[in-house]
Amino acid sequence: MSSLPTVIAVLLILVAPLGVAGQNIGLGLSLLIFAVFSIYEGGRRLRAVLKSPVVAQFFLIWFVILFPSVVTTLAKGQLKEAGRFLLGYVLVTPMFVLGLALRDEVRSKVIRNFSTIILVLLSIISLSQFLTGWQLAGLTVTEQIKRAQGFYSHPLTLAYASLCIMPLIFARALAKPRDWYAFLSGLALLIMIATSQSLTVISLTAVTLIFLSIKLLTRKKMLALGLIASTLGIVTLITPNPISQKFQTVLAGQRSDHETPYPDDRLAFWHAHWEMFKDAPIVGHGTDITREDRKPYYERIGLGHIKRMYEAHNMYLQAAVEGGLIAGLGLLTFLIWWFLHARNFKQVESWQRLGAMITPLAFAAGGLTQNSIQDSEVRYLLILSCTVCFAISMPSHREKN
Repeated sequence: MSSLPTVIAVLLILVAPLGVAGQNIGLGLSLLIFAVFSIYEGGRRLRAVLKSPVVAQFFLIWFVILFPSVVTTLAKGQLKEAGRFLLGYVLVTPMFVLGLALRDEVRSKVIRNFSTIILVLLSIISLSQFLTGWQLAGLTVTEQIKRAQGFYSHPLTLAYASLCIMPLIFARALAKPRDWYAFLSGLALLIMIATSQSLTVISLTAVTLIFLSIKLLTRKKMLALGLIASTLGIVTLITPNPISQKFQTVLAGQRSDHETPYPDDRLAFWHAHWEMFKDAPIVGHGTDITREDRKPYYERIGLGHIKRMYEAHNMYLQAAVEGGLIAGLGLLTFLIWWFLHARNFKQVESWQRLGAMITPLAFAAGGLTQNSIQDSEVRYLLILSCTVCFAISMPSHREKN
């Protein structure tokens, strides 16, 4: 029975790279094993965690995020859609309680090393997809563009899932350069981010690395790393490859799918959804917003002819359109709450505090150009990362006993 907490932690990490079904199955099994463990040890860990103020705060903020959208969707008579949305946001929340209850195991050497192995395997998969162009559709290997997506449904899902864990992984790698597991984790994640070809996530990664280098490295090491990074960046940009081609295409404004007079089509998506928000700023439009629902608003801004009448591509605006101002502010509040707690973390190493602080900031910035938290696989990684950040800040069970 004493090994069950480690089994749970391993399982939560093992299913993180999988799709929605795999993550839900893994989380369900983890809850079942934790229930058995809690009965065995008399529920002491669970009771202790539930008394923590951060648990109540977490669930309160999460309630604020999802409740308005659920109510509006139900008011439209869409019971099935309301249930789907509710489950998608609620099912992942027990992970926060699990992680805090098993915080000694979460931050153990076994879990750190296991996480490294998973990241290295994923980086190999990502690199092979980037070089040969393949994806896994069910149990069948099919061809796709040469862009990494791992076992997720889209390359951007891989990119934003990587963004959720990027600050902690890189902070550890820079703070512990002689730790081969830390180095391999950082290198593996860098490969995953680069091969996913998300310019937003690549840019945020570069900014994060510069900031962490200034904070964690000596001047000599920082200059050496800067020289290596600059050389790699220049070589990548001046040689023909998918990453350099994408940078050149975007900077030149020559995207093949560009179909609006805006400098970037995302501006059109934002404009149309701003019009939607203005029509229902308090209650929102509910979560089941289809292309037909969006069409009148694209027509209102003179873009009724375009094919890509997409979602907002901004997680705050999307949340506000679905659940009104309260839902949008609730999402922003969650990330600010995380940052403020991380800033005051005690009894942690400086790299851990920095990583925990930067994670919500990086995700907040990345969410300006994508509906990132609305992706359930990304949401799983976000809550997993949040859980780890808070778990490393709490006293171990041994210290309290």
